[in-house]
Amino acid sequence: MEDAFLSLEKDKQERILNAAFKEFSEKGYKNASTNQIAKEAGIGKGTLFYYFGNKKNLFHQLIDEAFDIAYREYLSKVNFEETDFFKRIEEMSLLKWNVYQKYEQALNFMGHILMHSENYALPDDLKSKQEQAEKIWGSLLTENIDFTKFREDIPKETSFNFIRWTIEGYRAELEQRLKQEPIIDYTNEHLKPYYDEFYDHLGYLKKIYYKDDSDG
Repeated sequence: MEDAFLSLEKDKQERILNAAFKEFSEKGYKNASTNQIAKEAGIGKGTLFYYFGNKKNLFHQLIDEAFDIAYREYLSKVNFEETDFFKRIEEMSLLKWNVYQKYEQALNFMGHILMHSENYALPDDLKSKQEQAEKIWGSLLTENIDFTKFREDIPKETSFNFIRWTIEGYRAELEQRLKQEPIIDYTNEHLKPYYDEFYDHLGYLKKIYYKDDSDG
């Protein structure tokens, strides 16, 4: 980040970054409007360019910041010592939710970059960060997992895909349910019923995909 931007108060930095993360993740680089980013952040467009130079430089700095956040707050904190597949998912889900509460726009933006990476020609340093993140991401549910607990009559790759699709579908449905609530309270006390419901679903998946004699 540029020195002029880093000299700002933290809340103003976050307001500008979140406005930019949101605009680029929703519209992509080509259609994103720096006018809208400035308006959302409560600053002038000239001030935005003073901090970041131009749209391309802003975009690249956002990518750098998003990957740093994802690695620092999430990827580097996953417990690879947990060998049970479903317990690993439980821990990861709780960790990710806690990070998401604080860095929602940054994680949404990173997801957009990973999903549409073929559309962006990134400089080598950002390509390296992307490759590192993708490598770690690909190992989250495979590295140091005790595969002997899974049923042998279903190909493991098929089991993983069905489990992943189920979890992603549930997460998408849950996000919609939370958005429809009249009062959004993201404290752990308020979210406990949703955690319990999710863990119940994981328990059912474990019964389906683990061997009968596995105590998990």
